Amino acid sequence: MNASVRVELDAARVERILVACLDNLGDLVFTSSLLPPLAAHFPRAQFTLWCKAYAADIARLVPHVTTVVASDPFWDRAPGRDKGSFFEFARTVRQLRRERFELALITSPQWRATAAVRFTGARIRLAQERHRNRRWLTHVLPPADSALPVLVDHAHLLDALGVPHAALHYALDPAPLTAARERMQRAIGGPFVALHAFASDRARCVTLTVWVELARELQRRGRQIVWVGSPKELDEVRARTDADPAWRYADKLTNGTLHESAALLSLAQLFIGHDSGPLHVANALDVPVVGIFAPGQPKRTFPQGTAPSQVVFASSPAEIDAARMLAATHALAPDRATAARADPVQ
Repeated sequence: MNASVRVELDAARVERILVACLDNLGDLVFTSSLLPPLAAHFPRAQFTLWCKAYAADIARLVPHVTTVVASDPFWDRAPGRDKGSFFEFARTVRQLRRERFELALITSPQWRATAAVRFTGARIRLAQERHRNRRWLTHVLPPADSALPVLVDHAHLLDALGVPHAALHYALDPAPLTAARERMQRAIGGPFVALHAFASDRARCVTLTVWVELARELQRRGRQIVWVGSPKELDEVRARTDADPAWRYADKLTNGTLHESAALLSLAQLFIGHDSGPLHVANALDVPVVGIFAPGQPKRTFPQGTAPSQVVFASSPAEIDAARMLAATHALAPDRATAARADPVQ
């Protein structure tokens, strides 16, 4: 327990708590781990989750969240979107100010996010120290330790509040996805493996040739394949001469929203993909996952959901072939799934 900072609050009287994560999808999934222990400790509290607009569909799956407030920061771009409008963002801050939050927890590293929370008027503002954010906080924890898993760092926020907790894991609530799940299950017709061969930085992606080799071998072993990605990314797979006509594609099964994408991921027997938002969404929806880190921070941002996981790590994409990914996939077979969390890096 990190006892360097302690926030004194009467947990039985706190009614409004703001959790701010103005980062991308994976960061939001990590942040979701805070809500269950917070809800148990603050029984009267209603929780507002402030996130980027593109991530709102996933924020609505976070347990115990009463209200989702979605706005794009004016200093940062979400995937596939422009920077947000300053005036729209300021309007959101004014809206939040009317809520009179007793407590705000900020997981975003940008000092502007911390400043924005300051202008909501939240009485207590708690975060780990980051570049230039100290002046906007009432309580400052030591900086994040890049050698620790993200959720170990997040647990320090709970410790400062005196919130009891076990080891943190993230988990999303699939109940709001029920209708979409049922429709997609009928369309797909059976179990499948979801493959996500893409990431925002293509320089750290294993080549599509290797992914196609993986898909073909999985298919040979009786697995149905569903490729996950944006329409433009999936067009790259469809355009290949070695693409199999039996493969399915997420953009043809969903309407393109994150709500339907999450529903599709939640049905997967297994997810294999690069270190990015979909990897963590799938694992948070109780799907076994193989994370490809080429490179990345596998000891920090490995999948930390309740489902088993494996990580394939290399210093460059060229060092990862289909055989390594298949080996990690084999390690998640039902008779070995329980061993997957012990040492996630292969």
